Parts: sequence; C-alpha cells; structure tokens
Amino acid sequence: MVSLDVQGSFDAAWWPSILCKLRSLNCPRNLYNLARSYFSESVAILHTNTCRVGRNITAGCPQGSCCGPGFWKVLYNELLNMKYSSHTKLIAFADDLAILTYGTTLSEAEAYANSDLITIQNWAWDNKMKFNESKSKAMIITRKRRQDQHIPQQ
Repeated sequence: MVSLDVQGSFDAAWWPSILCKLRSLNCPRNLYNLARSYFSESVAILHTNTCRVGRNITAGCPQGSCCGPGFWKVLYNELLNMKYSSHTKLIAFADDLAILTYGTTLSEAEAYANSDLITIQNWAWDNKMKFNESKSKAMIITRKRRQDQHIPQQ
C-alpha cells in the first residue's frame, strides 16, 4: 500500500486543467462558461502602507466555497479513472490517495506499484501538481509471518 498526499491540494488545482476536463466531460455550455468566468481575470492584491502588488491567479479551489469541492472532483476524477495494472486499486478521500497493489511475491507487487506510480506521477506533472514526499508513505501488508519473528507465549 502506498499513501500519497497532494501538496497544497486545493490551492494547486490548475484552472486550465479543470476547464479542459469539463470540456472532455461534455459539461453543459452554460455551466462551462460560468466556470470559465469564475476562473478569469482573478488577481490577488497585497496592500501595504507604501506599496501595492498584484499577481494573476491561475490555480486553486477555495475550501469552504460551494464550487471548490466540485472542481476538485472534476480534476481528481481523471486520476481515479486512468488505466492501472489489474493488481492495483485506488482509493481517494479528499486530497489523499491510497494505492493498493498486490502480487504473489514482494518483488511482483513492487513492480506493479512502481509502474502505477509512474502513471500517477505523469498525471500530476500534466496537471501541475506535486505530492508531498514527507507525508507520502509505503507499507507492506502480508498474511505471512516472517521466519525470524518471535511471538512470546503466554
């Protein structure tokens, strides 16, 4: 099992990618135009006593907004529906992703997991997202006991 955490998740949702996904899902024209309008010409402005700085915004699904979770789902849905090995299952909860991979041997499971992780990394690259390495973990789950394990008897 591999657990991945999207770095800055909702803040990293790239608007051009969301609009592209809406188009590919045949989103009704009026809803697509509403989303495009919502994303257009957004500027973040910082005012101080002596200066004012503005930056164009091209990413982010505001948490707590009505549309933020929906936009995130549109973006993340593509990742969940991509083609992975038959030995892999993905489970998502908000911005967290669990990749469950099995094999008859540890090296077989590792090979399937690595192949699928490359697919996931390519998706992240295409959508301008990164995974938080310090919060991402891998864990081996098995029914077999190791030979060197000693369980004290009571």
